[in-house]
Amino acid sequence: MKRSYSLGSILCIVLLIALLAFPASGADASTAVNGTVLASSATPGQPFISAEVLPSQATVGEPVTVSGVATGGNLTSGVQIWIFAGNYINVSTAPVNADNTFSKTYQTTGLPPATYYVIVQSPGENGNLNIVMETSGQFSGQVVNTKTGDLVFNFTGTGSVQDSAAATALSNAFNLPGVDDVYTKCTLDLVAPETQAPVSTTAVPAPVATTQKSPLSLVTLIAGAGIAGLALAWRSRR
Repeated sequence: MKRSYSLGSILCIVLLIALLAFPASGADASTAVNGTVLASSATPGQPFISAEVLPSQATVGEPVTVSGVATGGNLTSGVQIWIFAGNYINVSTAPVNADNTFSKTYQTTGLPPATYYVIVQSPGENGNLNIVMETSGQFSGQVVNTKTGDLVFNFTGTGSVQDSAAATALSNAFNLPGVDDVYTKCTLDLVAPETQAPVSTTAVPAPVATTQKSPLSLVTLIAGAGIAGLALAWRSRR
């Protein structure tokens, strides 16, 4: 007996097959790299920045390079790179090339071994850096909001913050209302050179070879015995 299927049953089977063959689509997965979210679904033209430090672990005296990609917004003034650890602070800019890459090399000779925090900042849509550090005068070491003129925090002096606390404070500054700068974070581990064991300059005296006496050969013994015999015979004849 033939089994008949209703139109509703057939539609349900077709729908089930379609759901299994084509899973529901959602937002593209994002990958966190150096503190920046790289989203393939990002809106074209929106400011975006990524960066890395190479090598990420270096020996004092070894140069390191901060490089990355910056897109979107107004990049005429380049990107700003913050490097700090303890009482050391270095804030400089690097131009963005035509292919949207940037790179800056730093010398580490004389720097103390430490974990250095690296934050790279893009000026966003308006092309102006909204968060900067005063590098001279009475307010040297103060991080300020250029849009409002407000003090964000101090790198030096009374109430200053350093290391991870400074990295957090600086990150929070980029999220203040009206600030359109975008940023990324990474770190550099700077280690002391390995100390080598001192080389001894005292020469070890060479062993003095001892001269061994050669054993008497059989021929020498026979000749000596013969001479002694002749001497005795000659004396007996006298």
